[in-house]
Amino acid sequence: MSEPRAKLSNSQFNWPLPVVVALDQPWDAAQDWLDRLQGKIWGFKVGSILYMKMGPQIIEILKSKGFKVFLDLKFHDIPNTVGRATREAFSQGVDWLTVHGSGGPEMLRAAANEQRDEQLVLSVSVLTSLNQADLTSININDSLEDHFLKLAQLSQDAGIRGLIASPHELGLLKTRFPGSLLVVPGVHIDEPAADQKRSLPVSEALKRGADFVVLGRALYEAENWEIQWKKLCSSLGVTY
Repeated sequence: MSEPRAKLSNSQFNWPLPVVVALDQPWDAAQDWLDRLQGKIWGFKVGSILYMKMGPQIIEILKSKGFKVFLDLKFHDIPNTVGRATREAFSQGVDWLTVHGSGGPEMLRAAANEQRDEQLVLSVSVLTSLNQADLTSININDSLEDHFLKLAQLSQDAGIRGLIASPHELGLLKTRFPGSLLVVPGVHIDEPAADQKRSLPVSEALKRGADFVVLGRALYEAENWEIQWKKLCSSLGVTY
């Protein structure tokens, strides 16, 4: 299973940092990050925005430059379709991909059966943009915590090896699912984005047990990305 580099004795991190940067931009802007962050991060997350623009070639481009690829398309379909889509993604070199935990046990097993070595499926339970009121509005009466844990348990029982979580669920997950890779989006460097309702700073998420964090707008919407990157490195005890 993929793991972050070992922490140094003074709690600093080695390069590359356990950070995944989301390339949620048009390609002419997104490609600049490849040179900026070469050797400094685990790899890049490719979501629906960039994938719809570039198609599968974006995977080939990133792999050719030595980056790992997290394909975040959140598959949610009938089991046969999800299993075949997962197999195809992994055959193209994708390292991680996401499925919705609410797709049910058969769909989750179909995806899990395609995992190989460090090619992992990560289950999305509750989006970091949702809170308790949002769940109630779609007739989910469980508490956010209970609903999250039910879907996480369903995913693990199906053989899914990684979980996507907000920083606030990390304590529960570390206890309940110690063998799962925990990947945390919705983190920030200075202030959270307006649509992230369950966010924490990167350093705090890692302290709470995240194996990897996912950053996007905190860098590419900054007035000066280098200042933000230096702040991030400083918060992790890393010399820029």
